[in-house]
Amino acid sequence: MKRLIAVLPAIVLVFVLNCNAEALYDPNVDYSKEMINACITGNWDEGIKAQNARDEKISALGLDEKSYSFEDLMLLSKIIYAEAGSEWLSDEWKMSVGEVVLNRVASPEFPNTIKEVIEQPGQYYGANSRYFNTLLPSERCVQCAIRLLNGERLLEPSVVYQANFAQGGGTHVAYYDKYLGWTYFCYSTNMQLYQKL
Repeated sequence: MKRLIAVLPAIVLVFVLNCNAEALYDPNVDYSKEMINACITGNWDEGIKAQNARDEKISALGLDEKSYSFEDLMLLSKIIYAEAGSEWLSDEWKMSVGEVVLNRVASPEFPNTIKEVIEQPGQYYGANSRYFNTLLPSERCVQCAIRLLNGERLLEPSVVYQANFAQGGGTHVAYYDKYLGWTYFCYSTNMQLYQKL
């Protein structure tokens, strides 16, 4: 009996270590798809769970994929949807909206995270409002956000403005829609800051 009591903690320790060593991911599951589903349904718990499993899978299998947080994916998808969510708008238009956000994150002129950029006062209408907080992006907007978070780019790094009028250091590209009018994607006025980006 004493021997059993002495061995029992060792058995429990081995069991706990084996449980913790068990992978959180299934190598056959596409966790990016699970993150997409979590975005379009607004399920933060499932999104973070999928993010953690995806990160572990990337690390364990040595995959050549970029890691990104569910929060960044959700926020970028939501701002794309809020600014260019209309289904008839092109993916290029949607991605340009998201890319301006990412260009700002990388820029020395703006805050350093997606959340801080979109919540910067006077920059994105409705960001951090009740409307924005309850907004669920379309799957297409989430797909555009994933393409951007995976490194796909359409604009130059110095394109940090988007509005229905030209501004900054000049227009890089402008899109026209018969319902929404013009949207201009414009350069910074401090181009010297982007020489190394």
